[in-house]
Amino acid sequence: MAVTATPRVRREQSVSGRVRTLAGLSLLTLALLLAAILAGAAGTGSGLRTIGHDAGPQVLATTGLYRQMSEMDALVAEALLLGREYGPQQQADLTGYDQRRLEISESLLKAYRLALDDPAERRTVESLVEGLGRYERLATQARLLDAQSGHTARRPPDHVVEAYQKATDLMHRELLPQAYNLTLETGTIVRRAHAAERSASSLARSAVVVTGLLALACLLTLQVYLARRFRRVFAPALVVAVVLAAAGTVTGTALLIRQGEALEEAKRRGFDAVLTLTRARAISRSMHGDQSRYLLDRFRKDTYEHTFLDKARTIAAVESTSLPDYQSRLHLNFQGLLGGLTGQDRRRLFAVYQNFQRADARMRTMPADAAIKFWDGELTETYESYDKVLEELVRRHESDFERAVDRGGEALERLWQSIPAGLAVGALLVLVGVWPRLREYR
Repeated sequence: MAVTATPRVRREQSVSGRVRTLAGLSLLTLALLLAAILAGAAGTGSGLRTIGHDAGPQVLATTGLYRQMSEMDALVAEALLLGREYGPQQQADLTGYDQRRLEISESLLKAYRLALDDPAERRTVESLVEGLGRYERLATQARLLDAQSGHTARRPPDHVVEAYQKATDLMHRELLPQAYNLTLETGTIVRRAHAAERSASSLARSAVVVTGLLALACLLTLQVYLARRFRRVFAPALVVAVVLAAAGTVTGTALLIRQGEALEEAKRRGFDAVLTLTRARAISRSMHGDQSRYLLDRFRKDTYEHTFLDKARTIAAVESTSLPDYQSRLHLNFQGLLGGLTGQDRRRLFAVYQNFQRADARMRTMPADAAIKFWDGELTETYESYDKVLEELVRRHESDFERAVDRGGEALERLWQSIPAGLAVGALLVLVGVWPRLREYR
């Protein structure tokens, strides 16, 4: 009985089929590896753009809005308190008032752009615009009455104070709470983006490791099969493809980790720190305004002393029962908004803050006229020294924020420059490595 060639044909088809299958799986896993790396990079890059270029800076602008509005109201109180004998300084306060008004307009515009997709936030911005118009009318009325009274550097007449009370009540009871809520609302955009991208980044890194190991397993299986089946030394093209796949997996994971670290640093050491310090600076400016309102309005001295204490506890919290008790118990181990500072920054800030509080305590023991002169001189100087340190800390963390965003962008750029090309070459080498073997079965 004659023997046919059918078994050999089937064996040849079986071998070529296995080679094609292993090569196809290798190409597929390389494609999946590339997709996982690019998806992870795109997700983290989106988070960096949100925090570093889109929502992050605009959220910080809304925090600045609180400070600008506080300062605008404080400048009105200072101008009313100084009187005609301080004409140039009074005019400087009014010039500063106009400058804050322009800054507020820019901050509100940024906030409105950020709130385009949120009707509630948009209504808050619109309400602030309308409320600031009402505030300016009331503040202008108080300034006009003060100019007509022509008083010297002491408390203005009662009818001027009563006019200012309407303006400052509107600012502190309605507008500043709205500005603070706006910061909280817009800040959720950054927090959600950070949480989402952090989770996605972790998942992407796991996907890269898994798909990379699968690609290496398929490539090594293909290499070993070809070497055993055809009794030849490993194909150089496939060896290089394995090296490229391993390099792509390691490099892609490392760059994704670096992007994730940059995102975390931008959020924690940059955005969060700047947001906290900017809030502290805004509240501190409002505290300084409470000092001028304390001197201006004899009807509400106790109220302004109490609000000063509340804000002081927010900035640097210590156990206390009253403002004098707070100022006497103030110590380096304070808590509050600035409680997260450490090392030299904490000691330096505490020293200037304590000087500010000591100067405030001295002012409150003086007669009215002497207190006004002290407030206009030494007290304001201690506040400005304290504010300068806060501003320096804000600028430093802004630089940390920008550097972290830049590092993440550089990692993303290197990823796009190297990994897609390397994996594409690896895929081409797989085809080069198996093609001579498949030709033997044609």
